[in-house]
Amino acid sequence: MGERRLCYGCMDFKSSDDAICPFCGYADDTPFDPNYIEPGTILSEKYVIGSMIGANSEGATYIGYNQSIGCRVLIREYMPQGLCSRVRGKSTISVDPKCVVQYKAMMSEFADLNKSLAHMRNVAHINPTLDLFTANNTTYAVSEYLEGITLVDYLKENAGELTWKQVSEMFPTFFTTLSLLHNNGIIHRAISPETIYVTERNVLRLCAFSISDVRTVQSELPCEIFHGYAAPEQYAANTRQGTWTDVYGICAVLYRILTGCKPTDAPSRMQNDNLCAPHEMNPNIPKHVSRVIMRGLSLYSDDRIKTVTELVTELFDQPEEPEIPKPIPPENPQRAKHRAASQQDNRRRQPQFRDYDEGGYEDGSGDSFIDRIKIPLIVGVLLICVLLVIAIIVMNLLDMNPPPQEPAVVHIETTVSTTNVPDVVTETNPPMPTLDPEFDSTIPDLIGKNFEMKKQQLETDGWLYLEAEYEYSDDYKAGVIMGQSKPKGTPFKSGSTIKVTVSKGPSSIKLPDYKGKTLKQYEAELEELGLTNYNTEAVVNYKYDNNTVIELSRDAGERFELDGTETLKIYYVNNPPKQQQTRETYEELPDPTFEELDPPDFFGDDGETEPLYESVEDPPPPPQEDEPVVEIHGDEGPPMVPVE
Repeated sequence: MGERRLCYGCMDFKSSDDAICPFCGYADDTPFDPNYIEPGTILSEKYVIGSMIGANSEGATYIGYNQSIGCRVLIREYMPQGLCSRVRGKSTISVDPKCVVQYKAMMSEFADLNKSLAHMRNVAHINPTLDLFTANNTTYAVSEYLEGITLVDYLKENAGELTWKQVSEMFPTFFTTLSLLHNNGIIHRAISPETIYVTERNVLRLCAFSISDVRTVQSELPCEIFHGYAAPEQYAANTRQGTWTDVYGICAVLYRILTGCKPTDAPSRMQNDNLCAPHEMNPNIPKHVSRVIMRGLSLYSDDRIKTVTELVTELFDQPEEPEIPKPIPPENPQRAKHRAASQQDNRRRQPQFRDYDEGGYEDGSGDSFIDRIKIPLIVGVLLICVLLVIAIIVMNLLDMNPPPQEPAVVHIETTVSTTNVPDVVTETNPPMPTLDPEFDSTIPDLIGKNFEMKKQQLETDGWLYLEAEYEYSDDYKAGVIMGQSKPKGTPFKSGSTIKVTVSKGPSSIKLPDYKGKTLKQYEAELEELGLTNYNTEAVVNYKYDNNTVIELSRDAGERFELDGTETLKIYYVNNPPKQQQTRETYEELPDPTFEELDPPDFFGDDGETEPLYESVEDPPPPPQEDEPVVEIHGDEGPPMVPVE
């Protein structure tokens, strides 16, 4: 087997004899821009820099390879346009002496942004920062390599648009993540189909975070604006921005997804706002959803929905409007003419009606006696009934003396008297009992709702707190409420807490195939399925690349019980580097054994990383030039002599 090396285009291993990568087509002699880092450069002693895959006025993004754990990563380099330049032939950045203050201030904002994203690395639907370090007179941020396609490409594969039902299934947890970003003081300012990725499991991931100057016109850096999705306040540097800026962006994305058309950009709308409502372009969109999206796209921030929580509440909790009856279509003119002729012919056959018509039937002078007294007769009958009821009530009040211990009688009399003779109630009956002031609300129906969304909605104003108990269920998806301790309609006081039962998903899963997957990829797949009771064991096998999963304690495809006591063991490759020998005739030295340690803490107290693996036994020293090479098996094994 020939020597294998990294392709700087896709960071997969290829044969050293291949000048062009068989996986991505990247050629070894591909020229690179000298303003950016040369492919093959190693940063922080473990990150191999690959080709540049994107850049804006804030900096550049490279594909990279983490040698410590053996996986692809994205490496973001802070390099603001116009404030610095690359030293020719080196990776170091030279800062313009006139722009040192701006350079340092923006680099501080860049670092703070990525630190905040690092603290949110357990939050779904974003691409968080995994490592942050300084080198070459700048700062680098390392994040996970995104597997998937952009939302733009996803829409192309789905006829250009999605239904409201599909949107309501994909976006609720994405909205929750966006709200958590806002709670941590992070405003994205570039939410668009180009910055949202869709994974193979239809999970949305928000990426392309940048400092504020990059996403605002007339700032110190050339702006990167996604026209049609950028809010009006992003087109003026002196306009206040906030959570409502991202509300405009996500509503523009919903407009594009549901209608198939990108909204008109904000400056054009300021001149002539002729943006059609989504319902007018696609009648299948619910009217209340169309109305909420248009509120989120308001040109003036004071009229716009302010927070993602408010947006979600109006999108998913507003009842649908009753269906308006369809108008009766106009009658065919020929058929109407024929019907009029028939009616005229019928009147000719009945001449007795002429006397009544000539007497002024239209003004009511020809009405019969019964028709004239019908309404007064009905009013008189109703008046007599009312008088009889009043008389019966008064007689009961004068003749009966109900005992005070019978509250039912008092309640009935109070109810009747309140409706018909309020004066009598005031004089003879006690005041009507009031509701217990301890309760001021009733429990809503929570079953079937997403727990995280409902928890955020109900606890925002301290109205109702949810305490979750998790159970496995084959009937409800993971994260969905399937039971509540108090039924719908139960009175409660604001600020109370109720217990809800939340589904953990199915109690068993089918173990996915591990072939060709790295340890990190397979662990992520298991955790997404809800399997966390597993451990790993490193083995030496030079037939496979490092960190490749080669075996499980159970066969792939079998059902694995998540609520059981069994622990799944994952075997992966961790090959130590082979030692060089001085003579080809000697047998190969054995490899030192390795044991697994805890994963590195990218953000420890000292800010430095630790090695992922360490040797249990130190490798033997290299042989001296005049000494024979021997192979060491351990403390008890005999040495190997050279082969004659």
